[in-house]
Amino acid sequence: MDPIESLASVISAPDYQKSVTLAANDRAPGKARSFAREALTEWGVEDLLDQAVLIVSELTTNAERHGRTPDASPGFPYGADGEPVDEITLTLALQADVVGIEVEDSSPEPPVPQIASLYATSGRGLHLVSAAADAWAACPKEDGRGKRVIALVRRPESPITS
Repeated sequence: MDPIESLASVISAPDYQKSVTLAANDRAPGKARSFAREALTEWGVEDLLDQAVLIVSELTTNAERHGRTPDASPGFPYGADGEPVDEITLTLALQADVVGIEVEDSSPEPPVPQIASLYATSGRGLHLVSAAADAWAACPKEDGRGKRVIALVRRPESPITS
């Protein structure tokens, strides 16, 4: 099975799932964090909350900054000003002890980890995602309009006690 397909299986066949679509602006990461906290608390996976919220925050920030609609793309929604209306869709899913996080944006460009200088104030997000997630990958959306970034966080194995 393709790695992205195995990641997406948590999203496509969950025990629980919630989605939210956000305007791609500087408020999106905060709204996404609040949404994630609420959903994961409701599902009883508070032990994965910090890890998952960090990933949600970094992926949503990346989508807001770099996930814009390419110029003159037919079929994308346009606002009254004639500019593309960029949106970010966050989907959270829970399957057994695995939280799936999917962030969709309007750019077909895959996310690329950067090498940030010591004094840089950005450029570390995908490294944080790599450190916090058990796995992550990106792929084009099925309709060709943008991409999906999927990350998984799973509960660690419970220690065996005698």
